[in-house]
Amino acid sequence: MSDSSTQNALYSDMTVLCVDDERIILRTLQRLFHRKSYNVIIANSAINALEILEKTPVDIVVSDMRMPEMDGAALLEIVANSHPDTYRIVLSGYADFESTVAAINLGKINRFINKPWNNDELINAVEEGLEITHLKKENHNLKRKIEKKNKLLKSLNHDLEGKVNLRTKQIRTSLTRNEQDNKACEKMLFNFIAISPDLNADFAKNVAQLAGRLGEKLCLDKEALHDIRLSGFLNEIGLLGFDSTIVCTPFDLLNFEQKKIFLTQGDIAQQILSPAQRLNGVKAILTYQFHSLAELKNKVNSKTLLACKIISVARDYWRFSCGKIDVKRLDHKQVLVALNKSKGMKYAKEVLDILMANPELVIDNISEQGLTTRQLLPDMVLKHGLFSANNLLILAEGHEFTEHTINKLIEYEINQKHQFTIVIEPLSLS
Repeated sequence: MSDSSTQNALYSDMTVLCVDDERIILRTLQRLFHRKSYNVIIANSAINALEILEKTPVDIVVSDMRMPEMDGAALLEIVANSHPDTYRIVLSGYADFESTVAAINLGKINRFINKPWNNDELINAVEEGLEITHLKKENHNLKRKIEKKNKLLKSLNHDLEGKVNLRTKQIRTSLTRNEQDNKACEKMLFNFIAISPDLNADFAKNVAQLAGRLGEKLCLDKEALHDIRLSGFLNEIGLLGFDSTIVCTPFDLLNFEQKKIFLTQGDIAQQILSPAQRLNGVKAILTYQFHSLAELKNKVNSKTLLACKIISVARDYWRFSCGKIDVKRLDHKQVLVALNKSKGMKYAKEVLDILMANPELVIDNISEQGLTTRQLLPDMVLKHGLFSANNLLILAEGHEFTEHTINKLIEYEINQKHQFTIVIEPLSLS
């Protein structure tokens, strides 16, 4: 479909009202627009136009200036007050200069066209108005949907603890009060993603796993690895509340405005995480994760810069694999080709080189020695997050087991008929 036909299709549900007291002018306007997809209706007076506006949604009013009973300036003033979103165009001859000034001041017109008009100029003015009106409507709808999603998110925030308890059947951490709150915060944030109908917990887990493995290859310390893995889990948290079309459509198929909205997710993530001071490192990674390498060098410290490099590669590896960038899902070799096209601009060479040299990093079942719940002992530390069968995070990485939490896990396995394999940190000799 051509650009012009696509554009016209956008306007097929939009209406233009032409107002003039001369029939020949109205017929001329009807002929001018008769091949267009948008609806064109006519009124032979300002009074007639107001009657139509009361009954019919109108996107654009094209009005003559000089008419009996009520002129164009008076009509457009009423339209501006009662239908402020309606785009207003006035047709005015050179002799109507004073009336045109009145229309500009009172009717707040958007465009005025000199009579006799040039057909192309008038069509362009009308379709420019349709485009502006269409974008306003789209923006309004997006805001309304985001507000609705935000209300749902606030509601979930109030009762999430109850829902998690219902799904996980009694799992509670017994860390110290401070650490307990921190781990519960991480669980809650991930579970927002897990229960979202538009987001995918498996995708988040894959990104976190690959990011952590890349970080290990780069010999990052324990704290940095924790922040990178958590950033992987939460990489889409800024999409919560977004319109489903933007979240679920492959990025390359979004229009320009939708892509701009999609890329604001870093700012949204920053707002969501702002109360959690302990997560400042994660917040910085998520805020800048879509910035180019050149931008990052001027905005973040070296630790955050490296973390962003890792997250961008891990995130987009799985976005390409899952069809989140292009509708086609790419295999491993195709993903590497796609990533290498932006090496040095979006993706860091040192991270890509590790991924290319170690294809096993993306394999889900790299074997690590795990324990059953009955082999656990108090003071053991959980190496990787522990998830329920329906992808809710039960225990965050770094959890220190107690007799109480071990018993709760055993009880959970019995009730849910779901067996855990638990990887713990190597024992420290210090």
